[in-house]
Amino acid sequence: MPRDLLADKKTLEDMPPLSKEPAADSSGDPNPMPPLYQVPTSFVEDRFKRMTDLHPFASLLNQDDLDDCDWLEHVAFDENEAATREKIAYRLAVCGELCSGIFSSAYPTVSGPLSKLIKARKQFPSVDSADSDRKRILMGHIIATKFKGSKVVTDDAMAYPSDWKTNYQLGPSTGHHEDGETICLHSLCVHPDLGGKGLGGVLLRSWTQRMKDAGLGKRAALICRERYVKFYESAGFEKVGPSACQYGGGGWIDMVMEFDAVSHGDDVYP
Repeated sequence: MPRDLLADKKTLEDMPPLSKEPAADSSGDPNPMPPLYQVPTSFVEDRFKRMTDLHPFASLLNQDDLDDCDWLEHVAFDENEAATREKIAYRLAVCGELCSGIFSSAYPTVSGPLSKLIKARKQFPSVDSADSDRKRILMGHIIATKFKGSKVVTDDAMAYPSDWKTNYQLGPSTGHHEDGETICLHSLCVHPDLGGKGLGGVLLRSWTQRMKDAGLGKRAALICRERYVKFYESAGFEKVGPSACQYGGGGWIDMVMEFDAVSHGDDVYP
């Protein structure tokens, strides 16, 4: 027998016999964690059971998603609050890495909420019983930029350079600033037909975690109506007070999340 196999044979002979009993914990921890397979999973099921029929998946957004984002923005927001198509195009083009979408897919001929959305989209041709292609559908999105010189969202942060296509600047006075430390969340929306399923909370929490982990800024800031303050507070944002921003007629509340102060304890997905 070759020498190395003899050594392996000796090693195997010295090993203790196999047993079905769990190994004794030698760490000395009086409250050891149970094996992974013994951890209850009911909390996962309860948290996501509202969206199990949607099969959501997340993805970064880019210029190819302009039609989807423009459609969703104007379905979800009032006309005076929705970003224009040009502004969305600017944000997706210059800082798509700050933008996230939550998607699903479905066959248009199958009943359900996603099929209804597909049939309502103008970009898809008329649907008939012979249509067997799955369609990708944007259910919610976050669109953001970075800004320098303010810890809250300002009117300059909400704006964009009119000549951005021909005269791109790394540090313009309005719009996205590459060296900005404040990530301005301009739009968080979910299609109204899919409200109450927790998609907005999942999208927001995953986005803020990604921004923090990637070191893309020191904080996230947004403006919202008073009725949404508790939703954002449940995700880790703090209410600053009335905003000076006059976008959409004003009347906004400033909300800020300082990443170095974020504590991810019990996750909340409104």
